[in-house]
Amino acid sequence: MRIAVLGSGGIGGYYGALLAKRGHDVAFIARGAHLEAMQRRGLTVRTPEGESTIPVTAVADTRTLGPVDLVLFCVKSFDTEPAAQALAPLMARDTAVVTFQNGVDNVEAIASMVGSGTVLAGAVYIALQLAGPGVVLRTGGEGKIVFGELSEAVTERVQRIASAFQQSSIPHQVSTDINRVLWEKFLFIAGVGGVTALARSGIGPLLASLEGRKLLTTSCEEIAAVALAERVPLAADAVDRAVEQAATLPPQWRSSMARDLEDGRRLEVEALSGAVVRRGLKLGVPTPIHRTIAACLSIHQPSASTMPHTLVHLAIQA
Repeated sequence: MRIAVLGSGGIGGYYGALLAKRGHDVAFIARGAHLEAMQRRGLTVRTPEGESTIPVTAVADTRTLGPVDLVLFCVKSFDTEPAAQALAPLMARDTAVVTFQNGVDNVEAIASMVGSGTVLAGAVYIALQLAGPGVVLRTGGEGKIVFGELSEAVTERVQRIASAFQQSSIPHQVSTDINRVLWEKFLFIAGVGGVTALARSGIGPLLASLEGRKLLTTSCEEIAAVALAERVPLAADAVDRAVEQAATLPPQWRSSMARDLEDGRRLEVEALSGAVVRRGLKLGVPTPIHRTIAACLSIHQPSASTMPHTLVHLAIQA
């Protein structure tokens, strides 16, 4: 397949590299030092099993590429709109765009640019990060990708993508209920991960404290209540399962947003707790924990001193 990776950080870089190794024509869209490093020396992938470097095609501008069969859409949620605007040169009549982003709003945002019939949704369960320019790091196991059509059908293009993943030794699963899958992951990363960022704590101390465990549980319960109001078919024990999953993680585990906060990078808080607050306001569902997370974390955005605080305004409005 001819594939473009839009957002070539941890997720895009890792899966793009696996596809490229197995002979697919992969182009990485990136910027800054990461782009320069890939152009100069290739893309390095480090895993517990070892390290490898492959030469790659890396560009800054989608207009230099032309149409592709598949776009892996892997940018941070706050970059969704500008990245979606850059899709046009990559699109042909049968091009598929699969989003592997955090949050539950991205599919609609991308579809508004390229059409709803073009976009598939996916969730990634793996520990990946950009360790430095041109270097992607995987800690832990191989993880998996779950993806599918919003229509819930197993279409020919889903089968083609699954075949490419299979050929590239990428663990994956085709879902016929991808909206539920997205919300289950959202429940964990926003409900559990958001609290680790707010508390600036690993998951271990939070679970060991009665107050911390209650905070985690209530945070997840708010998301489950919003999902119920939206008629998302979450399992009745979804909150318990999220907390149980958290208990299986190393005590020092924190969400990627918590790590971004510590490193002074821009946060995905508007796509996570902010989305809970917005949807709760619309549906009449109280979300006090996520109002607090959104308001507190929004002031730590690198641009907080110069941009209006949308999330703070939402919290005050609520």
